[in-house]
Amino acid sequence: MMILLSMCGAILGLSVAERALRIFRRWNISDQENRYELEKEFYLTYVTVGVVLGIRLFAIPLYFWTLESFVPMIPGAMCLWGVFNVIPQHCWPALSLKFLFPTIYVGWLILAKINDVSKRNPLIRNLMGLYLSTLPLLVLDSLVDFSIFYNLQPIRVSCCASAIDEWPRPVPALVGGVAGQTLLLSTFLVLSSIYAILSFMSAGRRLFEWISRSLTLILIPVTVLTITEVLTPWVLHLPLHHCPFCLLYKHPAAPIFLALLWISFSGAWWALITERMGATNTESRGTEMIFRQNIWRISGVTMLISLVMVTVFVLISFI
Repeated sequence: MMILLSMCGAILGLSVAERALRIFRRWNISDQENRYELEKEFYLTYVTVGVVLGIRLFAIPLYFWTLESFVPMIPGAMCLWGVFNVIPQHCWPALSLKFLFPTIYVGWLILAKINDVSKRNPLIRNLMGLYLSTLPLLVLDSLVDFSIFYNLQPIRVSCCASAIDEWPRPVPALVGGVAGQTLLLSTFLVLSSIYAILSFMSAGRRLFEWISRSLTLILIPVTVLTITEVLTPWVLHLPLHHCPFCLLYKHPAAPIFLALLWISFSGAWWALITERMGATNTESRGTEMIFRQNIWRISGVTMLISLVMVTVFVLISFI
């Protein structure tokens, strides 16, 4: 399934590249009659791109679920960590791409929705330009998936316990007399709370948008550290174990928590995409503003839900 989806995504994506380039180059210099012809080409391109991005978004959870299903077949693997070590040169770099690329894909789909709501397709050129910029990433995403699943073999690998747990811990046991894990968790909760507040404030005033957006760059590494150094050992009741894949595999709510965090962090950058590319005339400017405000509110709500989930996780861990 993953090999088929990867091939279909790459082939469909490339099949409309020439048409998208023609629309992008000619739209601003065409008269009304030529624009009408380009607009007819746009609809086919628009639908095809929507299908391609839909395939790539659907492939994200399928990618992890499929790799997880290979755990019993690979000697030494106890979770996704072991599966990744079968082809580490591809799997580990691809992990970050699975969070970055979907943010761009959804950004394009949001722009497409703004264009649908507006009259006369005001975002045609911007949509085609963003797609052409995204196309190399989309093809790379598809090729990496194809390479991983084509070359995956049941070879013996090291498990997560003999890897991540053997590393020197990045968080000291004590920092100024306070437990390092407690200090890290408190930092995450405080920064996340500030981000949630700023997200709601960004929906009302553009002054706070870049502050919120910049905060995501700090929160992302803090979140990764919090999951590995605090939540995994506490929630799983394994004080010396720090594999985040084990947490996601053994705790049913952990994937939901991660998905909510991704939506919250991505929202800050979706708002940037709509701000820069979603306002080409008076009508689309008003529509874009409404969308951007809603994106910031969604970002704030998902972060608040994530904070509640973390609090529940921590409280239950002490029971």
